Amino acid sequence: MRGYGSDGAEPTPLHRLSTVAYFMGSSILVQYTTKAIFSSYGFHFPLTVAFLQMLFIAPVSYAIARPELSWQLARGLSPLALVNVLNVVAGLVGTQGLNVPMFIALRRFTLLITILLERFWLHKSHDWPTLAAMSIMIGGALVAAFTDMSFNMRGYAAVLANDLLTSLYLIMVKNNPASHGLSTTGMLFYNSVLSLPLLGGVLLLRSEVWRVLAYPLLLSPQFQTALFLASAMGLTINHSTMVCTRVNEPLMTSVAGNLKNVLMTVVGALAFGDFVFSPWNAAGLGASMAGAVWYATRSAFKARQRALKTSLLSQVP
Repeated sequence: MRGYGSDGAEPTPLHRLSTVAYFMGSSILVQYTTKAIFSSYGFHFPLTVAFLQMLFIAPVSYAIARPELSWQLARGLSPLALVNVLNVVAGLVGTQGLNVPMFIALRRFTLLITILLERFWLHKSHDWPTLAAMSIMIGGALVAAFTDMSFNMRGYAAVLANDLLTSLYLIMVKNNPASHGLSTTGMLFYNSVLSLPLLGGVLLLRSEVWRVLAYPLLLSPQFQTALFLASAMGLTINHSTMVCTRVNEPLMTSVAGNLKNVLMTVVGALAFGDFVFSPWNAAGLGASMAGAVWYATRSAFKARQRALKTSLLSQVP
């Protein structure tokens, strides 16, 4: 697998940090472009947005990577595409059904699910500081969720399903034998192409196409610009997710997704006006973010230690 690069070298701390920053920035942008589509324009068609994102990704990623076209690769990566479709749809529905601060609070349960999947599927254990940091983050999310003053059962269910599918998707990105020798952009191409017929089938079954065609602002230049940006941002979030996960670990990608939520919490409360303030809610969000900062700082320190050790060993004659 070309997760670290074509030479298979251990990524440097700076390389790891840059992939995390890339993922966080992309995640912020795509979150707000899709939220604007749903809230500001009343375009309540998340499946259509997901389909347009895959439709944008497929030709662009192929033009960049020019991957080998192989039925064997397609078969091997088809489970990843299926999980991706379910994950994208659940995420878009959750974004539509909840205010931004509560959406990102519930997304922290991805951490717990990732740890459990790694433990029972990959037989990977985590040390107590990691588990303690995760407990703080999840505990804060519980406080925030149970004090949410704008409860939406459909939105909550969609986000929790999104958490499970995200964890499964990240682990499959990192540990998929079918992607051996395939670049991240090439992997993204297969993922998008295989996702398109699945999403298209769901769109037809739900008759969403006809409702989209009847949408009153469909020909509005402002709306079309916003929809194009939301579609284009699908490329960056999907690519950055794969890059961050392959260079680091699934759990680090999950934590990075929580770290960027500091900005999203503040901006979301100010920009969209659908966040009902509660002291306990704010305290829960703050505690959850403190755990994320602790884990990220500790992971950066450990990466630096590994880099120094590797450097010293390379100097031994």
